[in-house]
Amino acid sequence: MRPRVNAVILTGGFSRRMGSDKANLPHPDSGKSLLQHQLELVRGLPIERTIISARSAQVLPPLITSAARVDDSGEHGPLGGIAAAFALAPTDHLLVIAVDLPFLTLEVLDKLIAGIASPESGVVAKSPQGPEPLVAIFPPRALPVMETAIREDDLSVRAVIHGRLQHVMKPVGFPSSAPFRNWNSPSDI
Repeated sequence: MRPRVNAVILTGGFSRRMGSDKANLPHPDSGKSLLQHQLELVRGLPIERTIISARSAQVLPPLITSAARVDDSGEHGPLGGIAAAFALAPTDHLLVIAVDLPFLTLEVLDKLIAGIASPESGVVAKSPQGPEPLVAIFPPRALPVMETAIREDDLSVRAVIHGRLQHVMKPVGFPSSAPFRNWNSPSDI
């Protein structure tokens, strides 16, 4: 039996290098905001609930969705956003995707969900460039580990996956890095 899975779209970054909020940037194909694009992408998945992790003062683009919003101070990076979303449903797995991945596909996310081996395990996408920590599904047991990492100011999602959660996070391989290409600065667009 497949465990219950919720999805969180991380939008709470400060986008300093980009110079504008990435959630509001237009998707290269549809012209919709990157956030709306990601929301439509996860709508095609067998998930229970969709959550948007955003800073409390962050102005998001107009959305057509029933997604829940969780406030993230932005002080703890993506790990803080993941933990805040996890706290809404701590007994379910949590699919994590960053808003700034415009080329992520439904096929990639379906393969991740199919890769969950047990209710105790999670998965992380692995491209030819290595693990992609912001395209992963964390099991419920990851929340207390993340909370501890935040208290200890160990805020790297990659480090948490490879350290504290290495025994539960299984890599799922992909032949191309293209779906994981993110937008960090205007030159990436």
